[in-house]
Amino acid sequence: MSVMEKIKTISKNNRLDLIIFITLISVIGSSGFSQTFREITGAAGMIIIISSVIFLPHRALAILRFFIFRYEERTLRKIAGTFAMLSWLAFLLTYLLLPLGFLVAGRILLIAFIIFTLFGSILTFYDLEKSGNLSVRRIRLGLWLVLPIFFIFTNALASSYFLQISALSLSSAPYTEFVWKFVFSVMALSLLFQPLTYLVFITQTDKTKGYQTATLLALLLSASFIMTAIPHWGANILGSVLDQATRFEWRDEVTCGKLKIKRNDERYFGFNSDKYTVYFSNADYWGFYELNCAKDETNHDTFRLSPVDIETRRPWFKS
Repeated sequence: MSVMEKIKTISKNNRLDLIIFITLISVIGSSGFSQTFREITGAAGMIIIISSVIFLPHRALAILRFFIFRYEERTLRKIAGTFAMLSWLAFLLTYLLLPLGFLVAGRILLIAFIIFTLFGSILTFYDLEKSGNLSVRRIRLGLWLVLPIFFIFTNALASSYFLQISALSLSSAPYTEFVWKFVFSVMALSLLFQPLTYLVFITQTDKTKGYQTATLLALLLSASFIMTAIPHWGANILGSVLDQATRFEWRDEVTCGKLKIKRNDERYFGFNSDKYTVYFSNADYWGFYELNCAKDETNHDTFRLSPVDIETRRPWFKS
């Protein structure tokens, strides 16, 4: 059989795969064009894929079997294969919905893609280790040794960074400290996730098959996205963390002598004091001010706001 005949045979047997792949590449490639063009491409892509699944049901069932139904002997592999299939489905829908302007749905699906990939990867690595893969066992033991040292370092870095941007010791606000350090550590760990995932991918791909290979590829893809997203949206993520933490723990109003200070976009740390730490957050900016209160015996009390640090919120999924 000639090379061209082999290509024709593979293309015929995997038409649905090729249609989905070409459609996805076209939708991703349209990101640099106008909103109207992206919407047309996204809508056309969704129609093409749905129609292809309807008219090529045998290949769709074969894909389901590839991920799930071929592993009748082990429930673990069925569950891991299901997570792998759901992760790729979420990834596909993400890039079909984003060009149509569904940013919230696209953001949720993108997070779902990462979560499904992580769960599927954990089960896949567990299955590989149970099957006698010594490399996975060594990687796991190495992580258990390195992670405690890593989290000690990132916790100290998180406290130092918070002190720089707020002029407030993080230990003064226990709940804010917990949430801030946790998210900061996860973000820092995510930056190391991509090279580690690449190492796993190039050393384990030849030892995997079926859904396992698809899971490793999804893991590499999600790690690459996280590696890009953290520097780009890091300020947004930290701002969202502080929005939630300060809303729960900080005050929504303070007094300065006879003055009562309350603004919807501000939270205050302190009580009956001459100085407060103010966290403010709106659609465009977030950051910290220092509020200094000047009390007057004639009840002409005043206050002065001094900016400590102001961060810009970048639009989600836009340059």
